[in-house]
Amino acid sequence: MQTKIYCKEQKRGTLSFYLNYMGNDYFLFYQHFKNGINDYYKNGVSLDEAINYSKGQRNWAVFKTMDKIPMYIKYIEKENNIQVLNKTKEKNIHI
Repeated sequence: MQTKIYCKEQKRGTLSFYLNYMGNDYFLFYQHFKNGINDYYKNGVSLDEAINYSKGQRNWAVFKTMDKIPMYIKYIEKENNIQVLNKTKEKNIHI
């Protein structure tokens, strides 16, 4: 099953971001609404596309969101004892 990042508009002016991993949804963060960000993430994108700057449509707001995603995923990994990022998986193999 593919890991996806998606957003939902909560109330006017706020987007909430979620990680879908192994069929479970994990809340990541809230962010102010911007059309470019909503358009990119609203239908869900794979984790690779969610943090790939070449797919960011030359939109600085999307780039800033891409910067935030790995940091929040690391927190979710620790809190829920899961391994989502490749870096985390590699680190845990060597332990």
